[in-house]
Amino acid sequence: MRHRYLSTALALALIGGLTAGCGSDSAGSANEINLIMSNHPWQRAIEPLIDEFEQESGVTVKVQTFAEQQMRDKVQLNLQSRSSSMDVFMTLPSREGPQFAKANYYEPLDDRASGAADYKIDDFPEAVRAGMTVNDKMIAAPINVEGVVLYYRTDLFQQYGVKPPTTLDELTTAAEQIKQKSGGDVTPIALRGQSAALPFTFGPFLHSEGVKWTKDDGTPNFDDPKAVAAIDRYATLAREYGPPGVVNNTFTQSSALFAAGDAAMELESSNELSSIVDPKTSKVAENIGVLDFPAGSAGSRTTVLSWGLAISSFSKNKDAAWKFVQWATSAETQLELTKAGIAPPRTSVSQDPAYTATLNTETLKQWNAALTKAQTGGETEVGPVGVAAAEMRKVIGDAVGKVILGRASAEEAAKEIQTGLTPLLAKNTQ
Repeated sequence: MRHRYLSTALALALIGGLTAGCGSDSAGSANEINLIMSNHPWQRAIEPLIDEFEQESGVTVKVQTFAEQQMRDKVQLNLQSRSSSMDVFMTLPSREGPQFAKANYYEPLDDRASGAADYKIDDFPEAVRAGMTVNDKMIAAPINVEGVVLYYRTDLFQQYGVKPPTTLDELTTAAEQIKQKSGGDVTPIALRGQSAALPFTFGPFLHSEGVKWTKDDGTPNFDDPKAVAAIDRYATLAREYGPPGVVNNTFTQSSALFAAGDAAMELESSNELSSIVDPKTSKVAENIGVLDFPAGSAGSRTTVLSWGLAISSFSKNKDAAWKFVQWATSAETQLELTKAGIAPPRTSVSQDPAYTATLNTETLKQWNAALTKAQTGGETEVGPVGVAAAEMRKVIGDAVGKVILGRASAEEAAKEIQTGLTPLLAKNTQ
């Protein structure tokens, strides 16, 4: 295959040398597109299918895949330099949507999506469509749906006589029991600690206590005592029951620990199922249970989101780019992707007997039930919404990280977040 995976080192080298040349017109022919993706379960599932698309459409797809942050850097540099060398890219609208839309980086897809009779835009649930919309414009097409769930080792829980947690209080209790009964040989829980990635899994702790990221007037909500409690709970889990070096971890490290049998629980995206159930790479594939995010005082309010495929407004091959986006997010392709564990954002696919029949193990049934609940009761805001979303998530991640490391109290972290978010949220009205 002509598609290639770029290592992080090579990705960084390319990014470092991009500034000088990314403003040049390096677009290919009208039947050739450049696609940039993040190293992600959806990316790993779609790449083997691209040859088929090329043969059917006559469009050549040149793929570049990067680790997530390197992908963001690459995409941002292309867009800031108004380069036509990138046609299609993965985007997380809940993160960069407002910022990219304000800069006119996205090619609106409304007319193309509504004009394609067989595309059936209404097949995507309203909440999913809303997640792909900024200022009443469709800026991307949804490629998946994911939420934060709790994976756990059924064999260890049975061995140690630990009750699978359904509440946040029970989650802490379960972690303490595992730590004691394993003699410290098993990490009780793997979860995110890396600054930019942390808000995705921290958010449910906040929301499940009934706290939003911001107040109705658009100012930060971290002066709420329940926000302090959420910070303390998350940081305690990470510090007392998480793996060594947890502040450097994101989903990659958490899933590797869990699949290797080194962690009893993993708090992570539903998308990570494919990374931990493959018997070729997982030592615990036969002993995995999946639970809803544990409930707080306001119930179980997990984070739920969709990644999207966007077309660069600077692309010179937008027709070919749309052909790819339409194919990649069609019902037929999404049904095929379910074989790789990608949860479908289309209603017709999620109800298709060909898909539901594949949910033939207890693990898969629990996973589907947890994801279905997330779609109906989850919070779509991964962090504070605004043009400075990335900066705001870093403020949150940095402050919570200090508590994890024992360098600050939860109260001090909440004050730091409140102060740090205030000017960044003000940018939304400027």
